[in-house]
Amino acid sequence: MEPEIVGKRVMKLIEKHNIEIGKLASKMQIKEKALKEKLEGKQEFYLDEMIKIKNIFQLNARECDELFFAETTEIEKIRQ
Repeated sequence: MEPEIVGKRVMKLIEKHNIEIGKLASKMQIKEKALKEKLEGKQEFYLDEMIKIKNIFQLNARECDELFFAETTEIEKIRQ
């Protein structure tokens, strides 16, 4: 999946849960700058970071799959 799309999806998740980027970066044990680059699509999320996001936001397997791997999510399909 394109890093820009994944970054936008994760950003929507952050906004939905009203969490600060710095706080999420801290929970993920990465630098805030690194997280911002991933959210902007400049860098890809590593597998361990995907797992951390899954656990932090308590995503089930389907939600995690849609977030990181699906071409389009169910919500994105509805908006089209």
